[in-house]
Amino acid sequence: MTLEVRDLSIRFGGVAAVTNMSLDVNAREIVGLIGPNGAGKTTFINCIAGVAQPDTGAASWNGRAILGLSPADLLRLGVARTFQSVVSLHDLTVLDLVKLGAAAHARRGRGFLSQFFGSDKAVDEEICESLLAPLNLVDVANSPIQTLSYGQRKSVDLARALACEPQLLYLDEPVAGLTFQEGLNMGAVIRSVRDRFGCSVVMVEHKMDVVMSTCDRIVVMAHGARIFEGTPAETQKDAEVRRVYLGDA
Repeated sequence: MTLEVRDLSIRFGGVAAVTNMSLDVNAREIVGLIGPNGAGKTTFINCIAGVAQPDTGAASWNGRAILGLSPADLLRLGVARTFQSVVSLHDLTVLDLVKLGAAAHARRGRGFLSQFFGSDKAVDEEICESLLAPLNLVDVANSPIQTLSYGQRKSVDLARALACEPQLLYLDEPVAGLTFQEGLNMGAVIRSVRDRFGCSVVMVEHKMDVVMSTCDRIVVMAHGARIFEGTPAETQKDAEVRRVYLGDA
């Protein structure tokens, strides 16, 4: 299972947001996508996640062309995502929101939820054990989303995406709003998710301690283009990366 993106570009008016961006993600690999604010990271993810339509380029998942497909179409191919900004759905509890993700998967006759239809209690118990417990959300399972902290809402968004049992997972700043220790814990959860589902992960993130401890490979963007690709250790040592992103003079 591989993601291949070639020469993707998108402009907004006269501004080039992403220019000739290419990316490969191998099976069961966690790839970090980093860069300064405005580098084009989220725009790039939006293009390959069915939210934005690039001007040029190509992308495929497991050999299937994916540019132009809707998020719902991509979900049917096993592609799910989380979002940079978490919107409160005031009428939903944590369990409600995660069930939305699980139901989308179960309607296709797959996923753990499909075997529990007819027993709400069994569904809730399975979700709590499989998805909420690793993210420390069991105690707030029946709480309305708007009562949670921002960091907890980010965790709920991840649980919702995981309920789809993705084969390819896009994470947009998954540890934003979390404390240092919470961020490291989330990184460990992401690696356990990769091991559990056997999925590939593309993670946009600014917190470098989490990126370095979580990702197998790192791609650095600046001004809409890729400027570096390598292991976490190689990324930390590269002079251009340190100058552009890590702040070295």
